[in-house]
Formats: sequence, C-alpha cells, structure tokens
Amino acid sequence: MPDIRVDEAEADRILDLPKRIRENNQWKQGDDRNWFMEVPVEASEQMSLRLYGRYNPRTGNYTFILFHGRTNLRRLDVGKIHHNPECDNVGAVHKHRWTDRYHDKWAYVPSDVDSSALLDGVFRAFLSECRTELEARFVNPPGYGQRRLI
Repeated sequence: MPDIRVDEAEADRILDLPKRIRENNQWKQGDDRNWFMEVPVEASEQMSLRLYGRYNPRTGNYTFILFHGRTNLRRLDVGKIHHNPECDNVGAVHKHRWTDRYHDKWAYVPSDVDSSALLDGVFRAFLSECRTELEARFVNPPGYGQRRLI
C-alpha cells in the first residue's frame, strides 16, 4: 500500500470526485475477534482508494474509513469517544476530517448520523458524504444486532 500524503485541499478535492464501489463487502474476523472488511473504491482519476470497515460484536462499536493510500480522508466512528488535539472531547458518534494541522486526529460531531439506525443505512449515508455510489450489495457483519450479554 503506497504511503501517499495529501494536503487538506487535495483531500477535499478527492472527496468531491464521483466514486463507486463495485464489489460486495466480505467480513473477516481478526485475532481480536472483531470483524473487518475492505473494498476498493474507483474514482474518475486513477488513485489508490479503499473503504475499510470494522465492527466489534461485543460492544456494537463500528468504524468506516475512506483511505487514499494510508491517508484517512474521512472516518466515521460510532461508539467511541474521541479527544481532539485542542483538548475537547467529541461524542461517541463522530467523524474525522483530514486537516493540514492535525491530519486525521481532528473530529467533530455530525448532525447527519443516527447511531440507532441500521448499519446499512449509516454505511450508505457515509458513502453519500464521500460521493461514493454503491453498485454492489452491503453485507452486515456476522452477529450484527446480536450483542452478547456480559
């Protein structure tokens, strides 16, 4: 995977490009027992884009990230509180945005995410923000919606 670094203006430009996902996602279980998936993202320009997702079946927390190489262009976290570099805490539902000053360490509380919505709907809303069309089927991770009682 190329180590591509972009500035904020380039990150915004890439986010604004029309993109699409043509492959169904397939979840795999990691050593930590969390589920993850990764699919290539095609753009009108040739570049290394991919969408990564992670789901923790024990807590119900999940993350979706649009990567350009190793650069995190946009990220959605549900279920984890984030502490910004400016020392303010951001809620358990937040989005990361690439900035020149903080790279992917700065997050904000989005007004367009309903954490109680089905994962498929949240995923599609995230893709819409990233100007990415899903031309494949979204498959929920195994055990989604069936958290264990602890």
